[in-house]
Amino acid sequence: MLAPTRSRPLLAASTVLGVLLFSACSAHDETSQDTATADSMNSTERSEISAGGTLKWPVEDITENLNSHHVDGGSVDTARIVSSMMPVIMKVDPAGKVSPNSDYLSDVKVAQDSGRQTVTYKINQKAKWTDGRAVSYRDFQALWRASNGKNPSYGVASKAGYELISSVSRGVDDREVIVSFARPFGEWQSLFNPLYPSSVIGTEQGFNKGYVEKIPVTAGPFNFSALDATARTLTVTRNPDWWGERAMLDRIIFRALEESVAESAFANGEIDFVNVGANASAYSHVKQVKNSQVRRAGAPNFRHFTFNGQGEILQDVRVRRALARAINREVVAKSALQGLDQTATTLGNHFLFPGQQGYQDNAGDIGEFDPEGAKRELDAAGWKMDGNGRKKDGVPLELRFVIPSDLQEAANEGKLLKDMLASVGISLRIQSVPGAQLFDKYIIPGDYDITAFNWFGSAFPVTANQPIYAAPKDGSNQLNFARVGSPKIDAALNRASASLDSETTLREINTADSLVWQEAAVIPLYQSPQIVVSKESLANFGANGFASVNYQDIGFTKP
Repeated sequence: MLAPTRSRPLLAASTVLGVLLFSACSAHDETSQDTATADSMNSTERSEISAGGTLKWPVEDITENLNSHHVDGGSVDTARIVSSMMPVIMKVDPAGKVSPNSDYLSDVKVAQDSGRQTVTYKINQKAKWTDGRAVSYRDFQALWRASNGKNPSYGVASKAGYELISSVSRGVDDREVIVSFARPFGEWQSLFNPLYPSSVIGTEQGFNKGYVEKIPVTAGPFNFSALDATARTLTVTRNPDWWGERAMLDRIIFRALEESVAESAFANGEIDFVNVGANASAYSHVKQVKNSQVRRAGAPNFRHFTFNGQGEILQDVRVRRALARAINREVVAKSALQGLDQTATTLGNHFLFPGQQGYQDNAGDIGEFDPEGAKRELDAAGWKMDGNGRKKDGVPLELRFVIPSDLQEAANEGKLLKDMLASVGISLRIQSVPGAQLFDKYIIPGDYDITAFNWFGSAFPVTANQPIYAAPKDGSNQLNFARVGSPKIDAALNRASASLDSETTLREINTADSLVWQEAAVIPLYQSPQIVVSKESLANFGANGFASVNYQDIGFTKP
């Protein structure tokens, strides 16, 4: 899925940036926005990596729920953490090509008969959970039953694809899985990633609570070791029973850090890398750290404003459109990316990125800076100027912009947004909240008018985005934090997901995108850069772009 984060990019990419060379003193960065590479990972042969060691990995938050398929665990940091321990059955290369992960699958076959699609998975005979059970069809079946939307008691983050499956059954033995679809699904490779054990998630209680503040069963190169709520760390250690290539590291310590602390923590050696994202001040600081390296790639990660379409004022699409037209997106982008050696270009698509096949700018008049048009839209909606601001039926037009207190990028956006909206008669109150509470207490419950964060993409633009833009249904928003949708958007996304022809898929994606723009609930600003500064010795890790992270290959180069 597309997973939210407050600021930092790390996962899949579409546009690409350059090959790096490094010095042995301060970090040396020879990339620019005009060079082209899909990832920059300091790729190193395993024979050149020291056995053992601890990687100190900073994250923004460690969610209480560590089930990445649950709405409370659907964050990019949760995905990063659990992917070290759980079966990620498909891998993505730097070019975005998807293939089966041989550590878990020995074969995958796709067949189509009379319009019915079937995918047959053969599970690696060595794959097993830490409770001794074999990875089997039951695990696929349990995840499908939880995620197909038929039982609203399961708090799923996304139903995309799962609701199209008609059955998940046993093949010739427990190690063969037959997945049958009610209609074709082009992005079938996006499903069952990562896999969780049926022994835990096979019930509503297990799915919703089985991975809350614990990780009872795993099946990856690392095992769960400890969770320290006070230190805000989660530790994983090498799995001695792992059947794949032995992990080079002894352990990984994931540590939740506020962005304001991460750069000094890296400079002091408390963490081994820092993802600076669009923070020019942090970039300027950490690239001077001795014996460090700068890694860049294009990130499928975009900054945006989301408007709460269920709010009393913003449920009116005319007001949302006025807000969008009052925002100078180019000014916001230039302010955010200044000092990063990065070209500031506004983004015109919710699903695809510039340079990616099928990308087109669908923003139209909603994405254009037009304060006079915004004023006319507000007048038509009944919000008339009264002194320095607008009122309707005696009620002032005042909105609340909820941001994390530790993120300077959001504070800067607040200042710009406040001035832009004031120019058309809208009063904006900026509410700073603890960063760790932003999603759980404000965005997910809908306690905001406007907010800003980053959406992350994947190699599957339909599956990743459907839970964000599909209309809320049966009390479930999935990841649609704007709480806005339409039957036309749903129909276009369904046509895109059902197509096995790439041209048709891309055409329907752009149809859906144009409709999403007209709803004016999620306003893309710019594609964020992926800039990772790390210890010079850190190998097979960095700016990964589209590429999957191979946790067992991460390590530190030999002296």
